[in-house]
Amino acid sequence: MKKILLFSFCILFTLNLYSQNGKIVHREEIKITESDDLKNIIFENEGGSKALKEQYQYLEKVRIERIKYLSDGLKVIAYMVTPLQPGKYPGIIYNRGGNKEFGKITPQKVAFILAQMASWGYVVSASQYRGVDGGEGMEEFGGADVHDVLNLIPIMQNHKMVLPDKLGIYGWSRGGMMTYLALMKTDVFRAAVVGGGLSDLHMMKDTRPVMEEVYIDLIPGYSENKDDLLDERSAIKNVEKITKTTPILMLHGTSDWRVVPQMALDLAEAFTQEKIPYRLLMLEGGDHGLTEFRKVVNLEVKMWLDKYVKERSPLPDLNPHGR
Repeated sequence: MKKILLFSFCILFTLNLYSQNGKIVHREEIKITESDDLKNIIFENEGGSKALKEQYQYLEKVRIERIKYLSDGLKVIAYMVTPLQPGKYPGIIYNRGGNKEFGKITPQKVAFILAQMASWGYVVSASQYRGVDGGEGMEEFGGADVHDVLNLIPIMQNHKMVLPDKLGIYGWSRGGMMTYLALMKTDVFRAAVVGGGLSDLHMMKDTRPVMEEVYIDLIPGYSENKDDLLDERSAIKNVEKITKTTPILMLHGTSDWRVVPQMALDLAEAFTQEKIPYRLLMLEGGDHGLTEFRKVVNLEVKMWLDKYVKERSPLPDLNPHGR
């Protein structure tokens, strides 16, 4: 009887933890302009005192928080950036690239990506994924850690400054994989943006053999079930599962050696066949981060999000038409 009661208590305790998914359990405001990593980049001497350079003055118009939230009962670290001007805004979930501590959200990424998007009139959240930056658990490179992305949705929808029916999602590199996997699970997003997106884990292994070390390290059961586990994480193998109501902007550099451009081309062809709304922009000579095209990227991303998230423009007609 005692064993039954203990077992029942464990089940109830586990269910209670999972029922709190998306609950913020800790938050602290971060003064990003005080970061030592940024002081020599964003400030200039003016009349003997430090002043924000003109291109970074948007940092004075946003509030940055580091939060802990619950995902599958784990306390996961994330960032939340909101405009200082009171009001109701669309929301964007940003998915970082890399794995473990490599590629995690840093003060630079907060300042140059998250805060800049917030200055466009959005509330922006971004998970570090489980097990990273002091968070609990262990990431699975596109496995259960996708829940860390999905569990930001209720946080955004319940945020007092967010318009719950105006959400977008944006991911780069591995974050592109996370974005595609999220789009297989939900149609809540009005638009998606993917830059240098990882969409074929088999091709990644073939073109960058060192990535198999990441697979072995992070994907549970990889050694025993390689093909199925890579298929599950590859958008190219699951195109029919991706929602057709979220238009996707795909950005890729033709000189990207980390995630070869062929992935974007193959996925675009599959999207065309499945009638998934997308726009593919291949940037000539662009590297993985499209560092040569930052102004172009920011302009394209903002226009796409404004069109489909902020303005809620109708989906394009994908049936053959015209003269």
